[in-house]
Amino acid sequence: MRITRQVAKELLYEAILLAVPTAEIVLLHEHNLLLAAAHMGTGLLGAALWPPFRGVRFYILGAAVGTVVEIVCTHAGAWHYTNPSFLGIPLWLPFAWGWVTLLLRTIAGTTAKMLGRADGACQAADPC
Repeated sequence: MRITRQVAKELLYEAILLAVPTAEIVLLHEHNLLLAAAHMGTGLLGAALWPPFRGVRFYILGAAVGTVVEIVCTHAGAWHYTNPSFLGIPLWLPFAWGWVTLLLRTIAGTTAKMLGRADGACQAADPC
């Protein structure tokens, strides 16, 4: 495993991009609309400042799949949210799922670089 200066920089960015939305949730979880707006703003900022975050399709897919699973599970009684606003889930949750999907995609690319894959890509036959 090799951690170059560039990989270390990417890991730092990823830590920040995990910490910011987490802090938003901790500080704003009682205010669904404000938290949804904050998550949208953070997502747009991340997409504008960091090229790996320009995966709009991944964002939309993660937001859609995560939201459907949350709705099914909350309606089945697996868990509940203290401040739901949309089909048993908070309004901000789809944005969080989209963000997490992008972050995981980016972390996978950084991990691939650390493992010596020059292009930072994970292959289906040889997953990261």
